[in-house]
Amino acid sequence: MKITNVETFIVDAGWRSWTFVKVETDEGITGYGECSDGRTPHGVVGTIQDLTPVLIGKDPAAYGMRFWDMFRASRQSPGGIAAKAIAGLDCAMLDIKAKALGISVTELFGGPTRESVRVYWSHCGTSRARAHELIGCAPLRTMEDVADLGREVVSRGFTALKTNIVMPGEPATVYGGGFVQGLGTTDGTVTTPVLRHIETLIGTSRDPVGPGVGSRRRACSPWRGAVVGVRSARPRC
Repeated sequence: MKITNVETFIVDAGWRSWTFVKVETDEGITGYGECSDGRTPHGVVGTIQDLTPVLIGKDPAAYGMRFWDMFRASRQSPGGIAAKAIAGLDCAMLDIKAKALGISVTELFGGPTRESVRVYWSHCGTSRARAHELIGCAPLRTMEDVADLGREVVSRGFTALKTNIVMPGEPATVYGGGFVQGLGTTDGTVTTPVLRHIETLIGTSRDPVGPGVGSRRRACSPWRGAVVGVRSARPRC
């Protein structure tokens, strides 16, 4: 089996993009991988294009050898975008091998390690603040709307949630100092009003969900996430 073609797809998901890669073979088996970077998707795509000549004509089932081929081809730029590109291609080749053998990808690594996975609600409230009309959800105008969202988390059966720092209003916004362009956005300084708002947001989210819903603080770039549960399959609204 030989790799005959590699294609990439940048998919518009509203307020961010997702990047996928497709690897085709001469035996008609196609594998897919995901290698998203919300801020620089074209960098990942460009790296995949640079790596494609390393893969064309090679056996995707020998994905360990292909990984080192790609690693050597990107040795001057380890990590970052190069690592994401390699990861997407690696996943696609794993997909191909599993399909060729008629098994799931997990069987390539010894089978599943659990029978069930705890599901958490990722970016709880973030997408509603940024694009509630696009996803058909109620806007977050007040803290009571945030509390209602917490009640929805429980009513839909989730046992954990994660939220960014949502600012209810007309319109609602999301605070992300480490991601905004401009002066003072990379110094890691969080103002006292923002800290007070985080305390209010955490409390408003915690009260309606009760003590049984998992949560913890997450600091990132800076204070990117405010409440975190367990990662798994995730609705993003």
